[in-house]
Amino acid sequence: MNFTGDTKTTKVAVAGLPSFEFRASDNNNDLKAISSEMVGEHFLGKLVAEKMYLLNSKYTYEVPIVPGNPQTRTMIRKPVIYDAVKKIERYLKKSVKKGELTTETASAEFNKVLDVAFNVLTAETASFEKAIGETNDANSLTNLFTKQVNLVF
Repeated sequence: MNFTGDTKTTKVAVAGLPSFEFRASDNNNDLKAISSEMVGEHFLGKLVAEKMYLLNSKYTYEVPIVPGNPQTRTMIRKPVIYDAVKKIERYLKKSVKKGELTTETASAEFNKVLDVAFNVLTAETASFEKAIGETNDANSLTNLFTKQVNLVF
């Protein structure tokens, strides 16, 4: 006979950080095709400016609102990931302005974030997008992209 006071249960919660692994490819050919006239200035440098241009060209596309009307609507592929990258960019910009991060550190972190964003565009990312949705602040998002994602070349 079991009584409610007789059972002993121990709950062990293991808070392991989820690790995501994605196949990766080198995007140097895409970066070489971008001229300096196509990209603008970026506070984290020329390479980040080129990668941001490439991010916008890969993640966004235009669709007509009504056939025959020249107006178009901008659509975003994988909006959860795209919005997370934009949020991280704003966070790093504020951190650099406040002096919490150096420009070099912020540039290195954002380059890693952009590399992850390029390589997950065509991958199955349902669990990764769920983890992004559960993350509240931009610092945690940065850690998710830079420390919990493994790109396999």
